[in-house]
Amino acid sequence: MGIEQTARHVADRLSELSAEFTGWRIGRGGSGLWWAVRGNDLVRTPDVEELRVRLHEFTVARRHA
Repeated sequence: MGIEQTARHVADRLSELSAEFTGWRIGRGGSGLWWAVRGNDLVRTPDVEELRVRLHEFTVARRHA
């Protein structure tokens, strides 16, 4: 995958996650880690799908709190 394709792929994933998990700031760092932050909650992982799962868990836990 070329640099432009990679950048487009990352941008697409960021857009999807931002739409799915409102209230979170989501990004990908220079180290390759995906991250999300909301208030004092921070999630970091090398895999974007793991990030999605963990954010979903936070969302469910917050609804039941």
